[in-house]
Amino acid sequence: MKIVLQFLSSILLFAYSLSADDKPNIVLIMADDIGYECFSSYGSKDYNTVNLDQLAANGMRFKHCNSQPLCTPSRVQILTGRYNNRNYRGFGWLDPKEITFANVLKDAGYETCIAGKWQLGGNAETIKKFGFDSFCLWNMHKYTKQDEDGMKDTSGWLQRFDNPTLFKDGEWYKPGKKAYGPQECTDFICDFIGKNKAKPFLVYYPMILTHDPFVPTPDSASRKQSKKQNFVDMTHYMDKLIGQIVKKLEQEGLREKTIILFTGDNGTHSLIESETKQGKIRGGKSKMTDAGTRVPLIINWPGTIQNKVSDELIDFSDVLPTLAEIAGAKTPKDRKIDGFSFLPVLKGQVSSRRDSIFCYYWGRGRDAKKTSSFVRNQNYKLYNDGRFYKIDSDVLEESPLQDLNKEELSIKEKLEKALANYLKAE
Repeated sequence: MKIVLQFLSSILLFAYSLSADDKPNIVLIMADDIGYECFSSYGSKDYNTVNLDQLAANGMRFKHCNSQPLCTPSRVQILTGRYNNRNYRGFGWLDPKEITFANVLKDAGYETCIAGKWQLGGNAETIKKFGFDSFCLWNMHKYTKQDEDGMKDTSGWLQRFDNPTLFKDGEWYKPGKKAYGPQECTDFICDFIGKNKAKPFLVYYPMILTHDPFVPTPDSASRKQSKKQNFVDMTHYMDKLIGQIVKKLEQEGLREKTIILFTGDNGTHSLIESETKQGKIRGGKSKMTDAGTRVPLIINWPGTIQNKVSDELIDFSDVLPTLAEIAGAKTPKDRKIDGFSFLPVLKGQVSSRRDSIFCYYWGRGRDAKKTSSFVRNQNYKLYNDGRFYKIDSDVLEESPLQDLNKEELSIKEKLEKALANYLKAE
């Protein structure tokens, strides 16, 4: 009997090892405060994002990815796969009852890492509770009593760029005056990749760049230049760091086994105006226009996904179910997951899964009287107050549609039904 049990155990271990070998590594990168207009692959004339351009040219670039208009709402949604009308509790805070994609992948056998900007409250135990084994983070807070304005404890707002203060695997870490925070986080990720190359791993990199203050980078030609030039330099440094991660994966022989996803958490700061092939676009952070919610999405997985530009509708609720399907993991069954996996789109099995996407925005606080929401498809957008726009010809939303033709009436009716369905919170 003992021999039989040992034999069965060896079979199970062998099956698990095969399963683990088949699991791809996942690197999800989310830049801070940068919209679609700041990337050369999306038509920008002001920035030269060569590493991301290469990932886009050999992967899939999405034309219609939407975030939330502000950092915390986006982070809550992308981590949990749930819309903000269900689980947003306040600025700078993630409800401890939530389950993240790191929890889901850790349960499926992944080693997990997060580096960059946190801004979701808690301490080392909080980070681990949300599924991350290793971490190197800026903007840590302790949990305090919530109010309408979110976190009152601002002790974690320490320097992020030059001479940074970071929270590294449970200890406060000051690498020195010559250190650069974004580079420290990238080095941490590369070290994690090297240590875990024999196992399936998840890297989540909510980058510190390119959020203000707009200051020079280590590569800047001058310490005295305009804020716009500093932002250009920050964008280029962001792209450089992504190139370093790609190079590390190549050096470790992991590139074909690793899917890289890149996006931004919301639109660019309003101080920044960028020249594009479509004209000048001013950043729309905190606004619900395209400039505030339309972000890049570039996905690269050599030998697995199609090389194309996709018209598929994506919002941040789709990320958790997509990562779960990639990893062969189970999504939570005790709560509503709003998103849909877009892995079939990546593999060319379907051309579309969604007719619409949704945005519910509380702003910084959590005041129901100040909320706004919209539902949209590729060309049309309907707000909860009835405003209806043809976005492809009115990207600034200056002229709400009034006298609708038959086709527009039909589209509006469909969007009204979709909006009513999305607004049905638990």
